[in-house]
Amino acid sequence: MNKTLCLALAVLLGVSACTAERVSLFPSYKLKVIQGNELDPRAVVSLQPGVSRDQVQLLLGTPLLRDAFHADRWDYTFNTGRNGILNGQSNLTVYFKDDALIKAEGDAVQKSIDALQNGQYYSISSDTKPSAKTSLWQRIFPRDSKTSD
Repeated sequence: MNKTLCLALAVLLGVSACTAERVSLFPSYKLKVIQGNELDPRAVVSLQPGVSRDQVQLLLGTPLLRDAFHADRWDYTFNTGRNGILNGQSNLTVYFKDDALIKAEGDAVQKSIDALQNGQYYSISSDTKPSAKTSLWQRIFPRDSKTSD
């Protein structure tokens, strides 16, 4: 009975150590996963009713989703994550009528407005680009740059 109890405990301990939270604690390289369209805040703010589909696609890029059942709706989604844990997400949905934009909605609109007010002209994702004053070491190892400041 002691062997089965020890084996069951070993299996339980082994399985519990394989969760995403536990794996993220190991000091190894975690690949940053970027999915979707990273939207330029200036392009999102410049969307106005009456703009054609081609102009929207030129501004924002190819939509992530063109639904076959809703031909007048395009969805743009941008996700960033590391080790299976979602760090940032933004969504933008644009609606058309007769090949002209009628409205754009989603959290990317407010994030774009906030980014432009804060002077960030490069992206609306949660991660920030390094400034020109950061060293190469700080760009490669951003965690070290946060602790040294």
